[in-house]
Amino acid sequence: MKDMTLIEQYMVCAADEKGRISSFNRERQVCLVAAGLLQMQMEGILEIDEKAVTVTGALPEGMTRLASLYRFLDQGSPVKMERILSEYNFSLNDKRLCELMEDVGGSLVKMGLAREAKTGFFGDRKGFIPEREAIHGVIDMVRAELLEDGEITEDVAALVVLLERGKCLKTYFSEFERREMQEKIDRISDTPKGRMVRKMVETIDDMMGAFVTSLMLLS
Repeated sequence: MKDMTLIEQYMVCAADEKGRISSFNRERQVCLVAAGLLQMQMEGILEIDEKAVTVTGALPEGMTRLASLYRFLDQGSPVKMERILSEYNFSLNDKRLCELMEDVGGSLVKMGLAREAKTGFFGDRKGFIPEREAIHGVIDMVRAELLEDGEITEDVAALVVLLERGKCLKTYFSEFERREMQEKIDRISDTPKGRMVRKMVETIDDMMGAFVTSLMLLS
């Protein structure tokens, strides 16, 4: 099975039966954007704090699936988290979010890990339905690291937090398994090795907090 990046792993688990991440699942959409930010942070080309995102390096070759998000962020100055959410998750025009999903979904199709489908009310949108092989590959990887004796990596820990905040985990894991995962992540976050994991968790929670605040302002 071909290797997937963090955002591809997340999309494989978060997409619905039509291959989309619906606007009715705003948390899942926010976490898709968060996955892209965290992936670029792990590549060393972004700095993220609770208020803003700053581009610090060029997008590496082979990461075209994140090109549209990178271009939006590469403005020569920090981009506030509220603006990112506004453009990707609360805009009446969902062009930016669709572009990101199509870039990630297209990458999965090229690897043979998803198939393209027509979706939307008029069938004018692209969906990307993950292959079972891709889903099982991601879930087996998570299970090996967090429910067995495997070493926990930063990207898998971040993936689990994204899936939990996006309300996806319960689709694949029992309540007992989810509790076991959280306990293991909590243990690693208290070690020097877990500092990056802890920072990722804080970033995701900051985005989800800003998301909830935005919902309250819109209501």
